[in-house]
Amino acid sequence: MVTVDSLRADHCGFVNPDSDLTPTIDRLADDGVSFTQAVAPGPRTPSSVPVFFSGEFMTDDESWTMADWQGRQARLGEHMRRFTHLSERLKRQGYKTAAFTANPWTTRESSFNLGFDEFTEISADSPDVSAKHLSDSTLFKVANTGIETLPSDPFGWSSKKEWFSQWPGSFDLVEKAISDLPEPFFLWVFILDSHQPYITPRRYREESAAWEMYYAILRYWEGETTDEELPKRARKLIGSAYRDAVRSVDAFVETIHEATQNRDPVTVFTSDHGEAVGEHGNFGHEQTLFEENLRVPLFVHGVDASETVDEQLPLRGVPELLVDLSEGGVFDPRDHTQRFVISKTENNRTRSVRTPRWKFISDIATGTEQLYDLAADPDETTDVRAEYSEVGSLLSDLLDRHETTQAEKATIEEATTDLLAAEGSL
Repeated sequence: MVTVDSLRADHCGFVNPDSDLTPTIDRLADDGVSFTQAVAPGPRTPSSVPVFFSGEFMTDDESWTMADWQGRQARLGEHMRRFTHLSERLKRQGYKTAAFTANPWTTRESSFNLGFDEFTEISADSPDVSAKHLSDSTLFKVANTGIETLPSDPFGWSSKKEWFSQWPGSFDLVEKAISDLPEPFFLWVFILDSHQPYITPRRYREESAAWEMYYAILRYWEGETTDEELPKRARKLIGSAYRDAVRSVDAFVETIHEATQNRDPVTVFTSDHGEAVGEHGNFGHEQTLFEENLRVPLFVHGVDASETVDEQLPLRGVPELLVDLSEGGVFDPRDHTQRFVISKTENNRTRSVRTPRWKFISDIATGTEQLYDLAADPDETTDVRAEYSEVGSLLSDLLDRHETTQAEKATIEEATTDLLAAEGSL
């Protein structure tokens, strides 16, 4: 399973024919089973990956704040320990399991290592690798060596350099694992290359010169810290830098496909969430539930089938999808599609329900609701809640029923935990 951070669906040609950024991804998708309407459970890694690893949404936490990094990570760990997730399920089926992750949210601290026989973090302070595995860029190596000789850390480099992670720096580790793992095996690789700041090796850049790429990074960060709208030139360069990052992702897919060919694997490829490049006034992946942040690419390659599935597939169903594939029977992709797909921001502050035509968004904090007709308005520019009030009410009721079910499940879980604790003390 390959997971790419921040890769939006419409930048992949098998979803959007106007895009020419991903020839390898498109070829493999066309040769396998591709899903053009895959929907993430959340717009950021903490609200998405724990959900599609476990198949369950996280519960509310009254003490939750965006500023509390360690508290948020501890909450992820609690969720991952609470549920049996996909790596544990496959391990119980006899699979040798291994993971390589460059994302700082999917670490041992957040209990993502559970169920993996081998777990490698590609990060700045990882005990598994050295800094050379973050990037093979000469500029990165020079900067890292120079800054680390300073008596202090004036740029916060120790906490920022992992965002400069590029897949070529660590691929030798992945390649060795591919050669060494006994069958059957489950290998998960999670790369950051299409995550901001979009630092892309020169050999994969077609639109951005080095100075344009770094200028785009600076203007992006400036837009994050001020309320001023970025000028058109800066917005264009940010978009170019992101597209070059997507090209690097496609090169990774080509490289790992070549490295695994002699193992004849089944490959599941997806993204944890999308990425805004100016839509709705946003860049990156804020706490919003618009299509640019939720719609992701997904394909399955290596099965005895080739088709395009246009029905909705929720990433929350990935564990069942992988278990289905691991059993080796007839794979029917429509067993995993759903008419209603729910997504949430972190701590469930904003919720949405999506159908093939409609998107309903409810913001608990502000008490506001929005309804979009995705068929007529795919860019979600016009709220039609007043015009289609009955549709909005029906979807609002569906969200309420979902939350009622979640609360009931939490109550049952708490009662079961208490009962087991009481039995253990007898």
